[in-house]
Order: sequence, then C-alpha cells, then structure tokens
Amino acid sequence: MSLIASCPFINGNSKLRVERRLRSRFFTEGVFHKRFGKSPRSLLIAAIALFASAHAHREVEAAAHASPLEIHNWINQLSTEDWILQSVAMKELGERKVEKAVPAIRRIFEKKDNSWLRGQAMLALAKILGKEMSTVANTLVQDKDPVLRKASLRTLDLVGGETSAQMAKELLQDPVEEVRAMAAALYANKFPEEAWPTVEKLTRLENNNVPEDLLRALAHIGSSNALARIEALSNKSDAQGNMRHKIIRALGVTGEEGTALLTNLTVRHHPKTKEFQTGLKQLHARNKTTIASLLMEVLGGNENELRGNAAILTSEICPTHSMGDFLADSWKKRPSLPENIVRSGLIALSKIDPARYKSFFTHYLTSDNPETRSMAIRCRSLTPDGQMFDVFRKYVHDKESEVAQAALQSLHKSPKDSYPAEGLLAYLEKSFESSDKKVALNALGLFGKRGKIEEFDKGLKSLEQFLEKEEPQSREAAAKALEQIGKGSRFAEIASAQGFIGNWQIVGPFMNDNRDGGFAKLFPPEEKNDAQTYKTEYKWEFGGGQGQREIDVAWISAPVENVGGEIHVAAQMPFPIKHAVAYAKAEIVSDADRIVRMALVTRERTSQKVWVNDDLLATYTLQHNELGGTHHQRMAEEPKRTEFITTKLKRGINKILVKTSTFGGNWWLRMRILHEKENECAKGLKVLLPKKEVE
Repeated sequence: MSLIASCPFINGNSKLRVERRLRSRFFTEGVFHKRFGKSPRSLLIAAIALFASAHAHREVEAAAHASPLEIHNWINQLSTEDWILQSVAMKELGERKVEKAVPAIRRIFEKKDNSWLRGQAMLALAKILGKEMSTVANTLVQDKDPVLRKASLRTLDLVGGETSAQMAKELLQDPVEEVRAMAAALYANKFPEEAWPTVEKLTRLENNNVPEDLLRALAHIGSSNALARIEALSNKSDAQGNMRHKIIRALGVTGEEGTALLTNLTVRHHPKTKEFQTGLKQLHARNKTTIASLLMEVLGGNENELRGNAAILTSEICPTHSMGDFLADSWKKRPSLPENIVRSGLIALSKIDPARYKSFFTHYLTSDNPETRSMAIRCRSLTPDGQMFDVFRKYVHDKESEVAQAALQSLHKSPKDSYPAEGLLAYLEKSFESSDKKVALNALGLFGKRGKIEEFDKGLKSLEQFLEKEEPQSREAAAKALEQIGKGSRFAEIASAQGFIGNWQIVGPFMNDNRDGGFAKLFPPEEKNDAQTYKTEYKWEFGGGQGQREIDVAWISAPVENVGGEIHVAAQMPFPIKHAVAYAKAEIVSDADRIVRMALVTRERTSQKVWVNDDLLATYTLQHNELGGTHHQRMAEEPKRTEFITTKLKRGINKILVKTSTFGGNWWLRMRILHEKENECAKGLKVLLPKKEVE
C-alpha cells in the first residue's frame, strides 16, 4: 500500500482515505494481492479506481430517484467484467430493491473467483429479498474466507433471523479482527449484557485503532460502562483522523440513554466538521427537551469554544424563543467573549428569529472587529425597515472593505419606499470614490437597483469616472446601473459617455451576395453621402419573390441598442435581407486637433471600410471560421475581433463614414473612440445628433 502514498494523482487528504478503504475491504495486503496482483501498476490502478468509485457512489446517492434509464444501465453493468462497475450497480440496485436485477446479481454471487464481490452480491440480494437470504448467510459465516464471513454477518445484521445471534457469538473468537468486530456488533444488538465482557476486552484504551463495528457494539450495549468507554476512546489524545467521526456515527444506534453523550461529543467539534454534521443529523430524531437542557449548561458555562458550537447546535435542534433568549442574555453578560464566539451567537439568533433579536444585532454593530461588524450588519438586515439607510450610513463608508460591502449589499433588502433624505446618488458618492474596487462595484450595484429615473442625468455625470476608463468590470457595472435607472431608454447617452458612437445615420440595403461581391462595388453614398435618398436595386432573397427591382432608400437615425454601443445593422433595413451592403455615418466635434484610436469590432462573414473626413483609413473582411475556436467556444460566444485605427481629428466637425456588409454573418456595428495611447475614451469629443432630433 505504500505506493498509494507516492501517487501523484491523489491529493494528500485523499491518499489516507484510499488506503483505509482498501484495507477495510480486503483486510490485509495478502488478500488484496490475491485479487489484484502485486505489481505497482495493478495496485495503483485499483487504488485510483476504488477511490473514483467511492465518489461515484456519493454522486448517485444524491439523486432522489433513479430513472428507468439509470436502472437499465446498472443492470447492463452487472454483465460486464469490470468488478468496480458491478459493485456500483449492485449497491444502487439493492438500495432501490430492483427485483428484476436478482437473476444477474445471483449469477455474480454464484461465481467463486472474487470473495469480496460475492459478499457485495449477497448484501444486494438481502436488501431485495430480505429474510430469504438468511439461510445462505448462515452457511457462509463458517466459510474459510474472512471476506465472506464478514459479509455474511452484515447480511444477518440486515435481515435478522433466529440463529443470527448464535452465529455471531461463535465468531467472537474469529482470528480476523474485522470479523470479530462485526460479530460483536451483531451479538451486542441482540444480547447486550452477555456481549459486554467480550466487547470490553476488545475496546480497551490501549487498542490504537478500534474498528467501527466494535464502537457500534458498545453503542448497542448502551450501559453506563459502555458509554463511558466510548467517551474515553473519544478523549484519547491520539484519537485522530476518522476515529471521533466513527464514534459519533456509532452513537446513532443508541436510544435516549446515548443522547447526553451524543450531544456532548457533537459540541466538541466545529460546525463545519463532519463530526458535528453527523451528530446534528442524529440529534434531530432525539428528545428536544433533554438536548435543550444539556445545551443550556454549555451555553451558560465558561468553555468558550464549546459555547460557540452549542449556539449553532441550538439554532438547528432547539430554535425556540426560550433558548434564543437564554443565549442572547448569556452573550450580553460576557462583554469579553472572543469574536468568533460572538459571531456564532449572531448566526444562531439570526436563524431562530431575526426580528426578535434585532436589538442584539444592533448592539454588535459597534464591535471593533470588522468581521463581527459585517456579520451584525447582515443579521440586522434580515429585519428590513425604513431606518436601514440611516442605521447603515456610517458603515457604508467604513474604513474596512468587508464592512462597507456588507452594508451596501444589505441595503438591497431595504423596503422599496425607503430612501436616503439626500438621495441615493449623494448617499453613495463617497463609495463611488473608494480606492477599493469591490466597494465601488457594490455601490454601483445598489445604485442600479434602487436609483430613481430623476437621478439619471446627475448619475451619468457622476459615473463618468468609470465610464471613460477601459477597465471593463467597473465600466460595465456603471453602464448597467445607468441602464437600470434609465429603464432601457437612454442607451445612446450611456454608450456615448463610454466613448462609443451612440447615434449613427444608416442607409441601405445595397445589393450583395454570399461571396461579398457587393462590397467591392461603388454605391452612391460613397460619392455623395449627404443626399436625402438613393436609388438602389433590390432582390427578395427568401423565395417567392418577383425578381429584381429598383427602390428608394434614405438615411435614418439609428441610436445604439445597448450600453455596449452596438447597432444591429440588419434591423435598420426597411425589409429582411440575407446578403447586403449598408453605409453608416456620424459627425464628431473635437475641441482641438488630436490623435485618437478608433476601436472597430469585426465579425466573421462581414466586411468594414472606414473613412474619416473623406480619407479611407482601413478595410477589413473576415471569412467564415477565420477567427478559429472550438465548436463549444463558438456556440458560447460569437467570435469577433477588435481592430484599432489610429487617425487625426481636426478641431471642429469630423465626418466618419463606414461601409459595412454581410455575406452570411451577424451584422452589427460598434465603434469606440479612444485616447491615442491610454485605454480610455478620448476627451473633448461630442457626437452630433441628426438635425431633426436636435429640433
């Protein structure tokens, strides 16, 4: 098994679990080698496969029901030669009591070449057939193979039978420890007093690794001596790894006599540990009055770590007002509690009744510890009221980022009719200017969700600090906030503030084909782009048309359709098209001569040609699949590329003309004017609106 420790494919925590599982299933390396061989490669493959199968088990167990297809697949797996697939299938079919799987499972059981797999088959048959398997199990408890003896005992433990206890008693002297342990558990379940002397010897403290079946035997006995032994084993300084978890799991078979010990052992563990979670699950079925009394002793005691764990356990098992009041009073009486214990109390009371303990949460808003302040804010927000903007005012600008974020996020829960007296924009102004990006992003999120349309114009000016920059996360968050406040009606202004051309004039369509032949042709707007209308030929491309005919087209105003500055050119055409050419123009006023970069987005199966002040600057054509990418990448997001064109703008009005075509691609237009060197929008520019809109 030492090979597992050096396996590079299994992480450190998992290596120990793999080895334990292999040992628990095969007892000794000799049994394991007999099944898999001694070569390092065989050992490694088996270890990885077994570990993977264990994960597969958990995933399948998570499903509430098995579909007919899953059952069909599991039954088919029984006929494979892969023992791992067979064991997984038998486990799932047995738990679901699928009777039509019995013949195939029985065939596996009747084979003699794999004792462990035969044992799994016997257990699966027992789950489906019940007591019918007791006769078979009674026979195999005498088998020379310890794997089958143990599987037989598990079968008898599952289905019962008049002779099961006697068989278990005989195996208390078995030479294999795992078999003795299983026998002890089965015998103790039937005859606890008689089993105690044997179990007592097998579980003495000098034993370094007591099997879980023996722990379960102690729990079945359930006497004061047996429970004291369980507690002593848990208290051993070397009770590391899985031992304490096995102990708590074993206590699940006790009656009410084990409730006190189960509660006390559970609160010794942090709520995130598997020991605590297992104890919590088992305590749900126990007498709540008994548990409440035990928890009150811990909550009122002096062991702080235990008190914090007990607080969480209280909120899960005994979430009553009396227990909550006792917890709150105990915490307030001790002002010097460690902060992590304070937070456990906050969590517990927020689960019990957040409205009842609002004053408790408010009390801890003044904590010197930022993590505690943050949690107190979140707990206080569980009872939203009109005072939240005032209560959280100082925390929105807290010097600690996590506190400010908690306050901003919590204000999302404030009532819809509540609002800061000075307006939300003024309330958040300082947060927008925070040097902490997360704080600023949370402020933008709150402004977008709760801002009013009346604040749009001031908000647009205030958020220019984000909109003008290239940093995409903050810029997009600011644009989204303004989009929400403007209720989808102010796209052009938001896009223009980011440097996009927010309003184009577009004319088209002009003839094209699937090879982009029209893009090379000279159409009237290239010769005279200020005419009111143009003659163009048009052909219906969707079947049933009347052939080619001449039509008139005119410039139309086309404001962008989203805050990202995009125009869907095809949607601007007066009728549906497949392949077409169009022209877009805009006028930009510059307050000085300057050099800028024009960022133009291009897509596959489209072409673009750009003029500035009648000078042709660039031509781009992208063919199908030219931008590459896998099928999944292309399905998730359409491939596109940004081209940068450096040009000089003169002081005054500058005319931009774009010739754009589609020969089967998605037909969009997007252009942003950037600073010559910096990744931010160029300053001193303004896009002129069409005259009819100005009027």
